[in-house]
Amino acid sequence: MAAHLFAVLLWCAVALPGLFAVPSLPTITCGKDSVAVAASLGVQHINGKHNHGFRFKLQEVQSSKYQQVSGGCHIDVNVKLVQTKCHFTNPKPDDQCELWRRDERGAVATCSIEFWVMWGVAKVTRHECTTRPELSNEEIVTICPHCPELLPLEDPTAVKAVHAAVVKFNRESEHQNYFTLMEVAHVTMGYIATIGTVTWLKFALVETMCPRGARNTFVACTPLCQDRAHNVFCQTSYYNLHRQVGELDCELYLPKNPGPHPTGVPESVCRPLFHQSPEACVCKERLNNPNPSIHHICPFPLK
Repeated sequence: MAAHLFAVLLWCAVALPGLFAVPSLPTITCGKDSVAVAASLGVQHINGKHNHGFRFKLQEVQSSKYQQVSGGCHIDVNVKLVQTKCHFTNPKPDDQCELWRRDERGAVATCSIEFWVMWGVAKVTRHECTTRPELSNEEIVTICPHCPELLPLEDPTAVKAVHAAVVKFNRESEHQNYFTLMEVAHVTMGYIATIGTVTWLKFALVETMCPRGARNTFVACTPLCQDRAHNVFCQTSYYNLHRQVGELDCELYLPKNPGPHPTGVPESVCRPLFHQSPEACVCKERLNNPNPSIHHICPFPLK
């Protein structure tokens, strides 16, 4: 792959499992001094279940209460979270993920998290979150008139531009397989006097089963299962006047099981990508007036 295309992130094998599984919860007590630990574990649980968009960090514990029961307690924690720049496919540890600047138009969330703690073992039984942009387009313009406008993830210009960017990526890539679009992650638009209107795009790709040179179109190629697929996160600019995709700035994330697939053995049938799954439909139905410009934290459990 061309050197200018990728900033490749190399992660050792021991770091990769965190991408696919939430670490087991440590032993905590039912005292008030456990609230901070419970809040941190709750955010860990939320990020582990959040399989679209960006991961979050704990900003503050807003309130908490606990009730003693036989063998343990029930803990309720209300927290405020801030969105990080780490896409959920990024294996970087949460504490190393950068936060969004205000002019970059990130999101925040307020969450209610419920725990049962029995015999010293904590388990998250429920979480409900309200996710929103840190500032709405109406709010940002009053303090930063030149800041970009946040656009819906399904904005027609953005969708067209992202599909053009996927074609550009596959054309420039030297990877053995084609990649397909996993999701549009973030879209903003602004005006530059010398260029005109610019749409800034962030999007995620996933490796498919189609080898380079296959006749299949990129859209028709079936994604590899998550533990075997390379993932890519890209950002680029789209120049609306010229209908042109700018240079791609991408990161490549290694699969959990990178070894060669056995010859003659068909690839496993894996779960669909989140946005094609039943869980996505249930999540959307459960959310109250979801903002179309961000990826919302889904409730847990999804019933």
